[in-house]
Amino acid sequence: MKTVFAYPGNMSHAQNAAWALAEVDSLTAFVTTFSYRQDGRLARMLQGVPRDFTRKLNRELARRSIADVPADLVHTYPVWEILRTVLQKGGASPTFVDHVWDIGSHRFDAFVADRYVPFAQAVHAFEYTALATFQRAASEGVARVLHLPSLDNGQYAAIQQRECDAWPELAGPHDAYFKEKFQRRQERRAAEIALADLIVCNSSLTAQSHIAAGADPQRIISVPLAAPPTIAGIRIAVDQRTRPLRVVSAGHFSLGKGAHYLLEGWRELRAGAHAVLEVYGRLELPARIVSGNMDGIRFHGSVPQAQLFAAFERADVFIFPTLSDGFGLVIAEALAQGLPVITTDRAGAADLLTKENGIIIPAANSHALAEALRWCLDNRDRLEAMRGPALEAARKRQWQDYRHDFISALAKGLSARGYMPAFRPPPNASTSKNMER
Repeated sequence: MKTVFAYPGNMSHAQNAAWALAEVDSLTAFVTTFSYRQDGRLARMLQGVPRDFTRKLNRELARRSIADVPADLVHTYPVWEILRTVLQKGGASPTFVDHVWDIGSHRFDAFVADRYVPFAQAVHAFEYTALATFQRAASEGVARVLHLPSLDNGQYAAIQQRECDAWPELAGPHDAYFKEKFQRRQERRAAEIALADLIVCNSSLTAQSHIAAGADPQRIISVPLAAPPTIAGIRIAVDQRTRPLRVVSAGHFSLGKGAHYLLEGWRELRAGAHAVLEVYGRLELPARIVSGNMDGIRFHGSVPQAQLFAAFERADVFIFPTLSDGFGLVIAEALAQGLPVITTDRAGAADLLTKENGIIIPAANSHALAEALRWCLDNRDRLEAMRGPALEAARKRQWQDYRHDFISALAKGLSARGYMPAFRPPPNASTSKNMER
């Protein structure tokens, strides 16, 4: 089944879905916005630039590479994404950056519809960049698979409004702009969902969210995401139980990630010198929220993945107090470093947790958050014992497992919709030791 996979980015879940299709000889093109190749034209141009100038640039570009899909299958439509990135890095207004993203998303969708759909038997596309593609595909009898990696946007809008009503200081100067855009974008997503033959969700929580919003459950498949390769084993420092408790948070420090509840819970904990909170990720809360008593909190900003994983390995517990996450891949990444997790019932990746490797708390509850951290302070031995089960949970859900399950669910779902996918899933992790490159 000749399949075009269109995704305007390079997140690991999209790369692995496309890789799964390539493994069964179904992928004909991975269409994206920008992909940096170490042997590409841009890399060769940068070789003549002084190294001190390009070091940071090369690190940033390396994060935009697509390594898991054969290079000859990767096709790009980069202009609008480059413009958006330049504007964002240059400090342009968020509304202007969003406007450029909006135009670029629609142009990307139209590009895929015009250049790739006529030669495909199936097309995979992602929310908000699928409408023109699916309209063209429907007219030509091409199978349409929509990926919905986030919870229903209407639910998130309700959460955002609830939080701003309860915490007026969370309101931002651009809220009116994004509120005006919401209905139009919601209508576009609804049209994409209506046109899709099959809808792929990344967790049971995501699937339930869209079903509650009106999506047909018969057209939804849920394939949980996975963890990166795990560390070889747990290394316990000599002072692991006597030094201050090391708590790590990662991801955008924002309303949606429940960052304001983390700050409130940390203040309620009053751990003093007995605990430290290391925060990694872009700070998106208003400055008036991130003020006052910040004892024991250290903000590191965005860092390369290797640095974040090293922080995970040194820490005692990872905390992710999200209010709305279809999955929350950083949870799986923490488990892969042998790190126990505290998260909420609004993270899809909470499915990976048990009482042996983590703690699940109600979302939007700073007291529950403080109590979970207090348990960690009072039970250092038991917390340390959770590291092994955390690592084992990640080992049981690797990306090759995701790819196997994705192809299996895809073949079954497309067959039920009257298509003949004509591919079989590759062996899973238990029967193949050489799947990972």
